[in-house]
Amino acid sequence: MEPLVLPPCEPGGQDPREVAASVEAWAAAPALAELVAEFGGTPSADLDALAGFCAVWDYRGGVKERFDTERIDFESDRDRRIRELMHALGMGGPPAPAHRRYDHVLVLGGGIRVALGRTDYTARLLADGLATTTLTGLGSQRWRDDREFREGARLGLGPVDTEADMMAAAFRKFLHLGEARAVNEWHREWDGDIHVLAAPSTRPPLRANTADTLTGWAEIVRTPAKTDRVLLVTNAPYVRHQHCDAIRLLGSRYGCGIETIGFDDAAMADWGRPLSTTELLQEVRSSILAMRNLHRHAQDSAATTAR
Repeated sequence: MEPLVLPPCEPGGQDPREVAASVEAWAAAPALAELVAEFGGTPSADLDALAGFCAVWDYRGGVKERFDTERIDFESDRDRRIRELMHALGMGGPPAPAHRRYDHVLVLGGGIRVALGRTDYTARLLADGLATTTLTGLGSQRWRDDREFREGARLGLGPVDTEADMMAAAFRKFLHLGEARAVNEWHREWDGDIHVLAAPSTRPPLRANTADTLTGWAEIVRTPAKTDRVLLVTNAPYVRHQHCDAIRLLGSRYGCGIETIGFDDAAMADWGRPLSTTELLQEVRSSILAMRNLHRHAQDSAATTAR
């Protein structure tokens, strides 16, 4: 099976009908129908039905961090089949950017090894000739846990109190930067239009999620123009749902182009780790929810345009 492509979002304003059609094609993919059936569901291309069913893949209990995802060992043949179906759904997206220059590059945050891996990958792309006007690492004010504290100490990264501190440490390490200037308590910057932002949460006491960090960047660091190209850097399993959030929150609102790339963890063995099947299924769930949100938004936009 050929992996499905991501919804398009070029600079100058997206076509909501084209975005909706891309989402509908993904929801109707045979691989998704087979995956739903594999877990006892009734295959359907209806996004609301899929969103209801995919609770069966919530191995984080709604609020746990990704590294606390429940692990379930499936029988080997079944496990292989599930993984093949998920691959066919195009969870990873492209590993390399389509262009050589972008107006803005956003490195999406997370745990300490996620921040290090994504920043390392971005630094390699920049060294290979990728150009950008601004570079921003996104994170939250989530307090690091003991595992991350120990890993930061082992790597000699210095104080890493929050998720954003982890990103700042990754920027200093791989981009060879000194100490940042404090714009305020949650925004740091370096010369060259380089930033790290700890975006505020819209759902306290829960930490900021990807959507919060994207909107926080546009409102606090740099509002993108309609002609801008924005590149998001993440790793493979998270590309689809993060890309959909970025189209809905940035591409649609500001008219900028959105492209999302994700490295394969196997290609970044220093930072990646093999994800369990349940962790990958959790990201299928995240993708279904993000695709439904994007589809609703695109339909609303198309209806508004038609009036």
